[in-house]
Amino acid sequence: MRRGGGEGLPKPGPGVTSFVMTRIFLVSFISVAAAAVPLLHTTPAAAQAPEAAVDADYAFYTAGLNTGDLGTSIDLRPDGYRVKFVFHTAGLFSAFVHGQNESIAEGRFEGADAVPERYVSNGLWSGEKWQTLISYADQEPFVRTLTPPREPDRDAVTPTEARQSIDSLSAMALLVHRVQQNGRCDGTARLYDGRRLMLLTARTIGTESVPRSSRSPYYGNAERCDFEGLLIGGIEHDKEESSTRRAKHGSAWFAVATPGMPPLPIRMDFETIWFGTASMYLTNLQPRKAALAAGATH
Repeated sequence: MRRGGGEGLPKPGPGVTSFVMTRIFLVSFISVAAAAVPLLHTTPAAAQAPEAAVDADYAFYTAGLNTGDLGTSIDLRPDGYRVKFVFHTAGLFSAFVHGQNESIAEGRFEGADAVPERYVSNGLWSGEKWQTLISYADQEPFVRTLTPPREPDRDAVTPTEARQSIDSLSAMALLVHRVQQNGRCDGTARLYDGRRLMLLTARTIGTESVPRSSRSPYYGNAERCDFEGLLIGGIEHDKEESSTRRAKHGSAWFAVATPGMPPLPIRMDFETIWFGTASMYLTNLQPRKAALAAGATH
């Protein structure tokens, strides 16, 4: 891979303060980034993926402007994973809606499956705290903390519906793990964030050339995955409900941007509810000498 690349932001529904715009944008990215996860119950690949520890930075663009930055830390071992996302609004947009969020997921791999053990997310959006803590037992998520509480006009996701779902960061770990093993991203997954339940379907398109861009130093041949996300639980009943129920589409281009690194998205385009297509670009990639130990706080 040589070094050498967008547009739309959701708005809040009625009765929801404007900071939700950026939070939904972040949720949208994480969800569609995980959409390319293969089927959770398939035959394990013959080759075992090596350990990987990498930090990657991404920039988000909406309407041609840099509106957010994301720092990721991905630690994979044959038997487990730890993923950390740190997001904050950027550019002129942050003067109007200031937000930041840190999310961490930990879990293990069992055969072809990712089995999450803990997911925690803490955010501050226009001065209001958002917190989520989910623990897992026997493939069932238990929401321990949800601040602010579920909106009164949002449907509750039942335990039966949420069973065997995974969090979005665990889905990202599984995605990277699987692409390391077999280079494909076909299948489905269900994501649950304590409020919403989403069904995600992906298919491998093949090798494409990502063009040069001033937004990213990474370009060249990459494997394209197309995906579709459909909200199937936790639907909020407001005047935007018809748009929320409509499936959203996107594409991600995965490549080994640096020798020895796992394949990662170097670019992603995804459809939003209100403002068309948004994009993210890989801006920096660095290996780490050792994976973070499970339960580490940094």
